[in-house]
Amino acid sequence: MPSIQLIDALWGEIPPRTARKNLQVYVSALRKIVGDRIDFQGWGYSFRAERDEVDLLRFQEAARTGRGAIRGGAPAVAAELLGEAVGLWRDQPLAEFSHVPLVSRDVGRFTELFLSVYEDWAELEIELGRHVEVLSGLDLVAARYPTRERIAAARMTALARCGRTSEALSHFESLRRHLSAEMGIDPSPVLRSLYQDILRGSGTPAPAPRGGAAPAKPLQAGANQLPRDITDFVGREREMRRIADDPSPVTLITGDLGIGKTTLAVHVAHTLAPMFPDGAVVLPLRRRGGAPRPTAEIQRELLEAVGVSVPGVRGEDVLASVWRSWLANRRLLLILDDAPDEAAVRALLPGAGASRVLVTSRSRLSGLESVTRIGLGELSHEEGIEFLRRVIGADRVRGDVTAVTAMLDRYGLSPLILRVLGGRFAGLPHVPLARLAERLGRAECVLDEFVAGDLSLRERFEDGYNRPTWTPWEAFRTLGALGPPPFSHDELVDTLDGTLDGTGMRAERVIESLLEANILSVPDYEVTAHAMLYTMSPLAHRFAVELHLGGA
Repeated sequence: MPSIQLIDALWGEIPPRTARKNLQVYVSALRKIVGDRIDFQGWGYSFRAERDEVDLLRFQEAARTGRGAIRGGAPAVAAELLGEAVGLWRDQPLAEFSHVPLVSRDVGRFTELFLSVYEDWAELEIELGRHVEVLSGLDLVAARYPTRERIAAARMTALARCGRTSEALSHFESLRRHLSAEMGIDPSPVLRSLYQDILRGSGTPAPAPRGGAAPAKPLQAGANQLPRDITDFVGREREMRRIADDPSPVTLITGDLGIGKTTLAVHVAHTLAPMFPDGAVVLPLRRRGGAPRPTAEIQRELLEAVGVSVPGVRGEDVLASVWRSWLANRRLLLILDDAPDEAAVRALLPGAGASRVLVTSRSRLSGLESVTRIGLGELSHEEGIEFLRRVIGADRVRGDVTAVTAMLDRYGLSPLILRVLGGRFAGLPHVPLARLAERLGRAECVLDEFVAGDLSLRERFEDGYNRPTWTPWEAFRTLGALGPPPFSHDELVDTLDGTLDGTGMRAERVIESLLEANILSVPDYEVTAHAMLYTMSPLAHRFAVELHLGGA
């Protein structure tokens, strides 16, 4: 959140002269409670939290998944998920901050979301015959929000189904008087029709429609759900040919953060999609922030996307069996993006049939069997220059090739770094590239210079590398004790033995784990029996230096 917005929220239109300093003190105090989850971004502060740690995030996720189950025709599953969301809600959230306009606006917005979710849930519960159970909650919500017509309709229906017809009719009359006195309007035609049904006793009244949205249709044959292809794609011709000619049903694309795994998979998938009449789908295997998604959640999402309803099914093995049965006689192109480990991939692979799977992962997933592996390295100098030509213009690059080459040598040739550089330079067309290169070279913290719009190299590195729960984290941090890459084998072993002493980890095994995670790689020019060298992304190494110094 921008600092100026926080200052306005705390002090209003006339903040004290020391407002910014006071804000820093408050944030520092908060950090003592929540740790390093609060980051300063230059323009303000951001707060990081996993879904399971914040009730609001859990509420939103359960609501989204529950509504997906409604569209997929699984009312029992939807009712359970929406009931989980409703159970997380507090009657008056953040009541102690209701005087703060910024907070009260958000509370009002989320209260509206809660009410719409509650209405969906109550109507589902009544449809499933659980009108007695839902009625006590409806009594309270209807009293608190007397003008919500869907709440009124649900309560009237539940009362009628409990045999309390007079109370149902009385609720309508109370609502009618309230609307007339407060707003000068009558109840909606839907509610009046429900009243007439109850008055006549003409069968069991049906609850009001949920929001008027039509159920989502399953994936249609030939449906292409791929994200857009990029027009400035450069290089990777050999890898694209290997993928296109690969007879294996599963191709694994691996490489370090920002090396272009997903971009390559999507680019190739656009050319392959016409050969798969049952559609093309991209499925992320991690949540935003890097946490792996539960396998059962992914399996349900896939089955719902293709129109298979699995209400009440819990076991991952059963869901996997249903998925493979559906897939067996079809030709689907599936991209499993950012796989955290081998098990997450195995659970989603087809057992038979003519479908094709492209998997991307930062790890080499060496334990995954019967797949074709394609490891991505940095682009060549020629490809890097061509990339920048396409982003910022050939004339501009041609006018200062020396500066461009120096930057590529200094910062590396991963597509992510080139994308940020290109976006930054494109936004400053009046500044010579040599001057921009000089500015980068003088920067006290060069990582903070790699920002273009909403694309920040530091944020990507923090999401990818700065998670103490990530298995290679300590070893990655240890690399910051070394000088710039490449590293000799002996230098690496000595450093790891010194910094990881007492952890029970052997340096040789740690090096293997860093290679497995694609943090370290062996340069093409150096593999001999007498001298082993390892290299890594120059800017990733700078980030490791920051982590090492911060923990020293």
